[in-house]
Amino acid sequence: MLGLSFVLLLGTCFYFLLPGPLFNDPYSVVVTSDKGELLSAHIADDGQWRFPESDSIPPKFETALLYFEDEYFYRHPGFNPISMVRAMRQNIKARRIISGGSTITMQVIRLSRKGQPRTFLEKLKELVFALRIEVRYSKEKILELYASHAPFGGNVVGLEAASWRYFGRPASLLSWGEAATLAVLPNAPGLIHPGKNRETLLKKRNRLLKKLFAKGKIDSLTFELALDEPLPGKPKALPNITPHLLNRMQPENKFVRTNIKKSWQVYGNYLAEKYHNALSQNEIHNLAILVVEVKTGKVLTYIGNSPCRHEQQGGAVDVIRASRSTGSTLKPFLFASALDQGLIVPASILADVPTRIAGYAPKNFDKVYHGAVRADNALTRSLNIPAVRLLRNYGLEKFHHQLKKLNFPSINQGPGHYGLTLILGGAEASLWELVRAYASISAEYQMNVIQDFTSLPYRLNLSFQNDKVELFKPADVFSKSAIWQTLNVLTGVNRPNGQAGWKQFASARKVAWKTGTSFGHRDAWAIGITPEYVVGVWVGNANGEGRPGLTGSMVAAPVMFDMWRFMPTTTWFDEGKSELIDLIVCAKSGYRATANCEETKTIQVGEAAYRLAGCPYCRKIHLDKDENFRVNSSCYAVGEMITKGWFVLSPGMEWYYKKQNPMYKQLPPLKSGCEGDNSLPLEMLYPEQNARIFVPRILGGKSSKTVFEVVHQRSDAVIYWHLDGVFVGETNRFHQIELSPGIGKHQLTLVDDRGFELSRTFEIEER
Repeated sequence: MLGLSFVLLLGTCFYFLLPGPLFNDPYSVVVTSDKGELLSAHIADDGQWRFPESDSIPPKFETALLYFEDEYFYRHPGFNPISMVRAMRQNIKARRIISGGSTITMQVIRLSRKGQPRTFLEKLKELVFALRIEVRYSKEKILELYASHAPFGGNVVGLEAASWRYFGRPASLLSWGEAATLAVLPNAPGLIHPGKNRETLLKKRNRLLKKLFAKGKIDSLTFELALDEPLPGKPKALPNITPHLLNRMQPENKFVRTNIKKSWQVYGNYLAEKYHNALSQNEIHNLAILVVEVKTGKVLTYIGNSPCRHEQQGGAVDVIRASRSTGSTLKPFLFASALDQGLIVPASILADVPTRIAGYAPKNFDKVYHGAVRADNALTRSLNIPAVRLLRNYGLEKFHHQLKKLNFPSINQGPGHYGLTLILGGAEASLWELVRAYASISAEYQMNVIQDFTSLPYRLNLSFQNDKVELFKPADVFSKSAIWQTLNVLTGVNRPNGQAGWKQFASARKVAWKTGTSFGHRDAWAIGITPEYVVGVWVGNANGEGRPGLTGSMVAAPVMFDMWRFMPTTTWFDEGKSELIDLIVCAKSGYRATANCEETKTIQVGEAAYRLAGCPYCRKIHLDKDENFRVNSSCYAVGEMITKGWFVLSPGMEWYYKKQNPMYKQLPPLKSGCEGDNSLPLEMLYPEQNARIFVPRILGGKSSKTVFEVVHQRSDAVIYWHLDGVFVGETNRFHQIELSPGIGKHQLTLVDDRGFELSRTFEIEER
């Protein structure tokens, strides 16, 4: 029993002899492509280039290593008695330690014990530990541990790091001469440094090559070529193809195999440098490019910023993750929401007139008013006023909720915080969030149920290809028909110079895309979408400085289309006709046709269009027999009247619309002597009924004046202005007047030279 207990005690001690992990060294952060190619790496915390442990050993290096260090590695139990006896004889003869007789297994133990003194006691410990490690690990694993932790000179540790530092490529692509060099180097790592030691290193390498040739491991031609290979020179810089992605890695993520396509990433870096060189002439220094595969959510290209030459230019900022003003990039989501609500169809006209809402006065980018514009045209031209008015009609709170469903973490305030500026860049979002949202609607249309994706770089698990964009289940946000109509409208956006005639070429790529420009020309966006991919581009300055000419169409769109040209051919979304219905609409207004519409057409739209309002712009009018005047029964024989449908815009819309549409036919004047036409020829643009006007104080403490504006159908009309019953002035042709009403409620009354009268009640508030 005593003997058995002693044996059990020895067995227990032997089992627990080794620590859990043999090595607790810090590792370099390593990022690889979808094919395992090195993209970027960061030195370990202890200043060593030490890549995470390898899971395989290249055959050339393994063969060279075994024939140099431990030819009987696969046949001994962890130590080689013959080698130890031979080493002892050599040491006695030399009267100093010149050989330890260590096996590779024993060397792994010595490496893990961090520089213990080379004594006979330590050698005995290594032997015992070697026996134990042979029980715990396979021979292949022991080789991997050695290759991952062996010193290769300077601050280079491990085969993979040495292969990149000395030869600029992975260990799997080493030649026989290179593999032999690295096989002999851990035995005397100081030989790698330039100087007289280089000759010693060369002799050791060549002796190993000669042995490999003698053992039949390489042929004579390979032997001769390997002898002619030069030794490595100065250590090479490691690739840094994804610097910003590398910086996003969490400390515990030491090896990350991403879905990045190396050739795409390299081309994206080329574009970033090319456009940075051009744009920096205008003091525009930063840009970002993000490419995502829709079906899987994989990130294929991640260009976090341009290669800025000076540190103060903000090149270190990962702009993909930075929250910036969204500009007009949210307009497609409002368009799709309005389609699903039945407020519009793509052909519906929207008012584009001077607009002031609670003190907010949006302006179009070109500072031009169009009077009335089709909804699809307003989207492709990115007109601001129609978008703001559409948002007001749809509902600010509802649209804010839609954006929450699309997952915009940066839009973290309530709808009242942003107001109607939400649709014009009043909120901020990152390129990551925008590309994710656009990819989500593409996936939603294609009915791809995508779940369980983790967002790069929020969470990246060791060696998993999980740099994916979070997408959402279908039908969460928009109907299939709304997405189809929106994406098709977005193919009509005017492309940058040089691509205007893209439809004429058989090889042309159909892309739905949208640009955006923030207030003050601080941010330029361009996002393109197909069934396969989404490409997003941001251009600007990381410090927020605006620059003239910094617009989405001028600087971001060219970068985006250059990226598309490099990528594989893409398809287009199927029509999804099962989701569409036929609807008869007024040909001129795009609203549901009524009996008053002279011209109609049938279009295919989503089912929500059943709720579309009847055309508010067509009315029945009665004309005299010459069709020059409007008449009624009070002044004209009913039998001689001609009845017609007439397209009539409101006076405000008409005033601007007819300037750009010479074919527009104004409503004929009422024949003299006729009575009873209640339509007003004038329209108040500002203020709206019951408006609250905030009047700021100017220098000197005085209240500033308020500009009131009205339009009239007749260009020669004279309008008389009355404030609270007191005449304050008259205007002709351009009907604007500055007034300074006191704080409180007021009534503004306008009378034209033919007696038509219009009144508005408003309230002045001072702040």
